[in-house]
Amino acid sequence: MAEQLGAIRGKFILSINDCPEIRALFAGFEFEQVRLKYTVAAGGATEATELIISNFEPRIGLI
Repeated sequence: MAEQLGAIRGKFILSINDCPEIRALFAGFEFEQVRLKYTVAAGGATEATELIISNFEPRIGLI
């Protein structure tokens, strides 16, 4: 996926789970870590982190 996104001519923004493997795969791109809570139906919330990855530097924070 990183190779395909690196070859596109336009801009992209991708949201994906934060883990060391993802950081390594997308190391050539801009990314911002975002903390959030995942919820499913009536279950409790789970703390998590996502990476917002892009091929451009945003003028302000993405989130």
